[in-house]
Amino acid sequence: MILGMKVRKQDLADMLLFKPKILEFHFSDSDLNLELEQKFEQRLIVHCYEYFERKLLDIVSLGETNQVHSQEKTIELIQKAIDKTVELNELFQGKPSIIVHPGGYSLTEINKEEREKMKSGMINAVEKLDTSKVNFLMENMPPYAWFFGGRWHSNVFLDANDMNDYCRELNLKVCYDLCHAQLYCNTKQISLIDQLKIIEDKVDHFHLSDADDIDGEGLQYGEGSMEFEKIIPILNEHKDKGFAIEVWKGHENGGKGFREFLEKITEAGLMVN
Repeated sequence: MILGMKVRKQDLADMLLFKPKILEFHFSDSDLNLELEQKFEQRLIVHCYEYFERKLLDIVSLGETNQVHSQEKTIELIQKAIDKTVELNELFQGKPSIIVHPGGYSLTEINKEEREKMKSGMINAVEKLDTSKVNFLMENMPPYAWFFGGRWHSNVFLDANDMNDYCRELNLKVCYDLCHAQLYCNTKQISLIDQLKIIEDKVDHFHLSDADDIDGEGLQYGEGSMEFEKIIPILNEHKDKGFAIEVWKGHENGGKGFREFLEKITEAGLMVN
């Protein structure tokens, strides 16, 4: 697989020491003004901001609240991130990618009708974006997410079958977060390996970390319940696809947590090129 590193401008020098072939910039809303002072040998991925001016983006939003942007505003803000990605890519190699979270958030459990309305709204929303100059990668969500100090429900883009339908409808690929997928599988008591086999050919980029229970994400290799001995052989069949490590605070101390995960997963058999 192709090594990518999660990066912000302030830790760019440390992450370049890993000699990645992909740099995945994790945007905040202030990064619409990001300027870089050098050219890069790497490919560019931008991970779109989840918040803008202290409100969540939600491309399947059923209506604006004091904590969530409307669908229309979210589309506008994602387009700005796409345009910034295209601008920054003048300093990088190849066609850039942008990773976007779909939203679908609620503070309480919603009914089936509302959930289906969110799902059906995604295709039309993505079609309103100009994605012609980027690889547009929607990322799968965990069942629960923490925002504003509280636990929210994620209601869309959790199951590989739904993701597969989306990819087929729009002829797009996805970013597959294995940690998010494991947490979803734990809530449904289904197999991550089965889910991975459904979606693997539609994945362009993977996010890797260990996971446990229903909301323990971003764990170091071996600290969760993921069956890496079964996952690694599947990943090794996708040597031309990229991945980035998403261990919690893995960027600190020169990327110590990232390095530990990378060393352990390569020792376990992941082939990195």
